[in-house]
Amino acid sequence: MSALDRVIFDERSDQSDDLTVAIHQPNYLPWIGYFQKIYRCDVFVFLDTVEYTSNSWINRNKIKTPDGWTWLTVPVHGSNGSIADMVIANDSWRNSHEKSLQQNYGKAENFDEINDLFAQAYAKSWESLCELNINLVRKLADRLGLECRFVRSSELDVDASSSERIVRLCTELGADRYFSGTGARSYNDHTQFETADITLEYQSIEHPQYEQRFGDFVSKLSIVDVLMNVGVDGTSDLLHSVTNHE
Repeated sequence: MSALDRVIFDERSDQSDDLTVAIHQPNYLPWIGYFQKIYRCDVFVFLDTVEYTSNSWINRNKIKTPDGWTWLTVPVHGSNGSIADMVIANDSWRNSHEKSLQQNYGKAENFDEINDLFAQAYAKSWESLCELNINLVRKLADRLGLECRFVRSSELDVDASSSERIVRLCTELGADRYFSGTGARSYNDHTQFETADITLEYQSIEHPQYEQRFGDFVSKLSIVDVLMNVGVDGTSDLLHSVTNHE
């Protein structure tokens, strides 16, 4: 762990002795806000037991090209079933994604610093979309020095839905605080969290800006864009600087 990463971890640890849990679907190469949730929590749960949503962040994400943003999409068989059960359709996407990163970021200053991680992932034939996504998120978090325990919801004995599922997962893990995405405001049952004595906090951040290739800044791209443009230390700086406004 670098000196900067140690400062970030120590600062977070000094904020509270409460155990903070964040829960999210295992997305494909997610944006920097996903990793800010990992940075803010002690336990991060990959919610792999919920229904898969076709053409969502679970199987695709955005990178930037000279002509604007474009999708990197992992093809899957069918559209029904849990995220944990989704099977990747073929291997052709691996070469396509690797070429896209080379074509659009090959001349980026930090390409060589981080591309080995993606090259290793694309060198392997994957059957499970969930396994691919979790592998990438965990390796990226490790490269960024994010100290967190990772758990899959399928590893926990929780049979419930919606807000009750989240509360029970948090209870199972001994959570004092749940760090939720803003999109869950409409369905989180605050009473259930209060009854379980779990503090509910929402992620509310402004997207950090950084020097980006190919013209005007585009926000909410994959973490790939951040890493290629500013490197591991620069991305750690951005995670450190993001303030939650909740």
